[in-house]
Amino acid sequence: MKKTIFFIAILGITIHSIAQQIPLKGVVTVQNSKTYTGKIQYVKNAEVTHPHAKSDVTDNDGKFTLNITGLQQNIQTQIAVTLHGTYSDYVIVNEKELQNITLGRVIPIGVYICKKGELEQRQAEMVGINMQKLEERIELDKKRLQKELDALRQNNDYLNVRYSEIKDTLNIISKNIDKSFERIKEYAKSMALENLDDKENNYVKAYECFSRGELDSVSYYLPDHELELRHQKILQIQEEIKREKGLVEILTESIKTKEEHSENSLNELIKEWLLLARTYSVKNNYDKTMFYYEKTIEEDESNVDVLLEYSGYLYDIHEYIKGENYYLQCLQIYRNLATENPKEYLPSLANILNNLAHLHLKLNDYAKALEKYEEALKIRRNLAAENPKEYLPNVANVLNNLANLHRDVKEYAKALEEYEEALKIRRNLAAENPKVYLPNVAMTLNNLAILHRRLNEYSKASEEYEEALKIYRNLATENPKAYLPDVAMTLNNLAFLHETLGEYSKALEKYEEALQIHRPLAAENPKVYLHDMAKTLNNLANSHCYVHEYSKALEEHEEALKIRKNLAAENPKTYLSSVAETLYNLAELHLELKEYPKALEEFEEALKIWKNLVDKNPKTYLPYIVMTLNDLVISHRETQEYSKAIQALLSAYEVLESMDDKDTLLEEYNNLLDEWEKLEKLNVVPEEHKADIEKIREKLK
Repeated sequence: MKKTIFFIAILGITIHSIAQQIPLKGVVTVQNSKTYTGKIQYVKNAEVTHPHAKSDVTDNDGKFTLNITGLQQNIQTQIAVTLHGTYSDYVIVNEKELQNITLGRVIPIGVYICKKGELEQRQAEMVGINMQKLEERIELDKKRLQKELDALRQNNDYLNVRYSEIKDTLNIISKNIDKSFERIKEYAKSMALENLDDKENNYVKAYECFSRGELDSVSYYLPDHELELRHQKILQIQEEIKREKGLVEILTESIKTKEEHSENSLNELIKEWLLLARTYSVKNNYDKTMFYYEKTIEEDESNVDVLLEYSGYLYDIHEYIKGENYYLQCLQIYRNLATENPKEYLPSLANILNNLAHLHLKLNDYAKALEKYEEALKIRRNLAAENPKEYLPNVANVLNNLANLHRDVKEYAKALEEYEEALKIRRNLAAENPKVYLPNVAMTLNNLAILHRRLNEYSKASEEYEEALKIYRNLATENPKAYLPDVAMTLNNLAFLHETLGEYSKALEKYEEALQIHRPLAAENPKVYLHDMAKTLNNLANSHCYVHEYSKALEEHEEALKIRKNLAAENPKTYLSSVAETLYNLAELHLELKEYPKALEEFEEALKIWKNLVDKNPKTYLPYIVMTLNDLVISHRETQEYSKAIQALLSAYEVLESMDDKDTLLEEYNNLLDEWEKLEKLNVVPEEHKADIEKIREKLK
């Protein structure tokens, strides 16, 4: 079936098929080497070239293959062979044959070489021997005829018809001697070019008889009746070929009709599957959507339009691992296309790199994400240098995403620089076209605010959140379906800022508004919005804890945990971290409520998850492990399980020693020292561990 590729959401572009490659195989040998020595002498390191193919060099068996492009089957073409090394003083014997090769032939080409002058010598020998034999035969014939002629003369029998015949024959013999010489030269020239190694035994013997001038023996080895039998067999085979060709033509026509009908039918079926996939997507029937997308891709795996569409869908429903696989397929296709035609395909390659990086980021694979973002940014900057109006928005997009990554790995200076450049570009674009670019301004403001909050620059963060929220609220008034999720996201972030500043009533107000938005969204499309709803519930619960409304907090945490566990059961790689987050928050609540067994169970479960995740991303999860171990120390201390508390402290200290985040280290070392001193006051620290307290005190100095 036809394989057509399209750009996503822009316009359909048919990809030109890659030029057909026609293999041309052959072998280079020394002419007559087997005939004369009993073993074929293969020629290696001979360079074989063609104007429409990459040159090849013969291997140890004299073999070569040229993959010819840009030409059609069955046309006449030619190759050139250059000899090196041992064979540099050799010449090509059948050069004329190599200038008239039928492209698409199945049988390999035989290339034969011999030493310079060898052909001429062989030809001269063949001519000399044959002329000598010819002259001897002619001389014998002349003597025989002259004897017969003399006898007629003696008998005075001049009127005998035979007398005239002999006279005529003698004249003809004398005149034809020169013509015979020319014919023998021509025969010798042609026959000297033949390679006897690939000839049948009888022909070789007949050839040798001719070359020795033993012409009467030639027919012995090539008897008429055998040649006729072979001719009849060849004619029979040719007749069979004609009949089979006729059948093939009939079958080919039938096959072509069936093939076209089958292709058209499959194309229609693919369209129907794709329509069903899109329909079930809108209906939020995830299993059916994935089933029909995958049926479509299975039959038309090179259709990048569908691959990208499905990858985007998988990203939206948080099926990141599956989505990564399909994005990687798209990436390979567009890398190949961009290599052949960079001007046409580099923009799409940059889009795929950006999307794939975003997906790697969701999977906490920061190294891969960074690599893809940086490659996308490099491509887009180059494109924008030539055409800023078209490609500057894309530069801003990847800058924003790259800044998110640098923010997540705590490289705040880089993140700040990238956010500010992205924001500057987007504000300029929005000044000309607010309807298109204001959402992007709001997005960068929101992300920049998160960074400023982490840098404790709260007034800047608040100002940016408020501006982003205002933009999103205005946009949601016109298009609630598109922008209400962004309103909820910004409310969540602003609420967290208020919480950080101890403004709990404002935080609760924002969280509750965000939850009111998320609940109906999650009811309509759970795969997309349940995760966001759980996040809001978790944050709202934390805020209720701060104002000591524990019953509300407990209810919200438990609802968030249930949602997150269900999501993690289907997609652990994406959601296990959030399960650990809610378990930890719930454990802290139970610790506050002095429900120590519950708290211990939840801390242990959260710790187990984070330990499983730490190898993939130590920078993110090691602080969580230390934090949880510290809380386990408190829980064990409160339940008077002092040996367990000490063990947890030692584990936390060991993890801290492996970390390099100085700010986190300082805070956690203080927490450790505080817990050690509390245990010391209880007189429960064994003598062998008292030195550990001094180590921590030394660290803090």
